[in-house]
Amino acid sequence: MTFGTVNIWVWIALFLSTLLYEYLAVICVIAITKFRSVAVANISVGINAIGIACVILYTEEINNTIPILAAVWLGNYYAVEHEKRKRAKEDSIKNVPK
Repeated sequence: MTFGTVNIWVWIALFLSTLLYEYLAVICVIAITKFRSVAVANISVGINAIGIACVILYTEEINNTIPILAAVWLGNYYAVEHEKRKRAKEDSIKNVPK
């Protein structure tokens, strides 16, 4: 493990794959709360495949964790914001007077 050079393509790959990883993790939790077992199983496979790829890429140099950590924050933030907006829209539709 070293603090070597920055490979921008590795960083982009790590950032995008981790962003997807975190987004899927939140979607998986939502699917769990809705007892959607097939969806949970499928999403979990995707999460683990992405995780394995990230580990292989980031173990080369410790500085490769920087795009991963940035994507973790963004993935969680946007997944929760998306769900919040979706539920607010659903609630506004339910509360429309007839």
